[in-house]
Amino acid sequence: MGLIRGLAVLLALGAAPWGLAQTAEDFFARCQRLYGQGALESARATCELALVSDPEHRPSLRLLARIHLERGELEPAERYLERLGEDPEGALLRARLLLRKGKPQEALRLPLPLGPEARLLQALALEELGRLEEALLLAQSLPPTPEARLLLARLHLALGEPWRGLDLLGPTLEEQVERGRLLFLVGEPQGAVALLEGVLPQTSGELRRQALATLTLAYLGQGDLLRARAALAQLGQVENLPARFLAWAWPWLLALLVFLVLVLLGESRIEPLRTVEVVEDPLPGPGRLYLVLVGAFLFALLFTLFLGMALFANALAFLTPYQRDLVLPGLFLVYGLALLLSLALWQRRRLGLLLGPWAGWVEGFWLGPLLVLLLLAYGLVREFLGFAGLPPHLLVFLGLALMEPFFRGLVPWVFRERYRDLAPYLSVLLFALAVPGSTPLLLLLGAGLLWARERTGGVLGLALGWVVAGVILALLPPAWLRLF
Repeated sequence: MGLIRGLAVLLALGAAPWGLAQTAEDFFARCQRLYGQGALESARATCELALVSDPEHRPSLRLLARIHLERGELEPAERYLERLGEDPEGALLRARLLLRKGKPQEALRLPLPLGPEARLLQALALEELGRLEEALLLAQSLPPTPEARLLLARLHLALGEPWRGLDLLGPTLEEQVERGRLLFLVGEPQGAVALLEGVLPQTSGELRRQALATLTLAYLGQGDLLRARAALAQLGQVENLPARFLAWAWPWLLALLVFLVLVLLGESRIEPLRTVEVVEDPLPGPGRLYLVLVGAFLFALLFTLFLGMALFANALAFLTPYQRDLVLPGLFLVYGLALLLSLALWQRRRLGLLLGPWAGWVEGFWLGPLLVLLLLAYGLVREFLGFAGLPPHLLVFLGLALMEPFFRGLVPWVFRERYRDLAPYLSVLLFALAVPGSTPLLLLLGAGLLWARERTGGVLGLALGWVVAGVILALLPPAWLRLF
């Protein structure tokens, strides 16, 4: 790349006197041809020659700004737009610049000239703002350019209809990579693998990363570990995988570290004589809690793997976009059922004490709306913090309701018996570590529900609160659910 730029500079310097004989329009015509062929670096150098001939040549300034935007080079693009000044096409390019900077609201406020590109930019801004239905309505009126087709495919995927995007995509390389991803998501991994393996040698940069990420998931989902390892090795060459993992998992890892430190602190404070006390029907120790948790989670995970293979021919459907929306609720429900069944078989004598007074179930009618408000408040700030949310699905909330006797009943009791005053902190941390989802949200929910457990004296109201919250969310329109 440096050699190409050096040659372009030498060409510009050597051709300056000759360029005076050629007009800026001549260089610009050549620049347009190169841009149409996808040779962005050569087009950039040729447009700069046009500016040597005429520093105020507006078509060259526009095209240079567009080239730099397509290459993701925002600062040079902004400089050319400043030199361009007031210009109808310049307003379109400024909207693209604002979208690249993550400012869709400002892009929507720009007075854009009427035309297909203006409608496309408005649809892109609406997509970024999460107003998907409005974006789809606008995008459906656009001419079928590659950028418009890709936008429509993304919108249909975000609205839970990825198969509709397959019928719209064209023959360009970007669209073929997107077609491969959509084929994988709708449950045709063999077709996706065949397509992506064919176009992979032609890809580079971000497009190559997307193709390799889809191939890795497809191989792993079908149990092809050899090809998955090869694809993962190639993916590691274009993306920092450890950094990406840490950016995703650091809240969970931090919670695990704090949990282990508190456990070590609690164990160091145990009096030696307490370890040999003989009592009738003793409480289980923390070790048994962990074994039950691991066993219940593995059982739920096996069910989810089977469900993913049955629906999408992908064992990792619970990690795959779109597919996880249909598969992950089953994991929560089976996980909750397994924990409740383990309590019924293992702690039958204590089950009444764990549930608390039967009259406590009425507390769920105020706790459910409170949970919805808490989830909404978290949803409004989570994107700024870069955290995930909780799937707003009724089965997820039913599963969480079934987990309450274990996490707010037995766990605090066992921890209080062994770790005394550290029990509340350990109970909250274990809930956030053992339940799939956003660790910060689960910490917040765990602390609030533990407080409600102390207030109500039982877990029946907490379990009903989850059910009430799930029913409320099930009645909301899809556009509102995206706020959560």
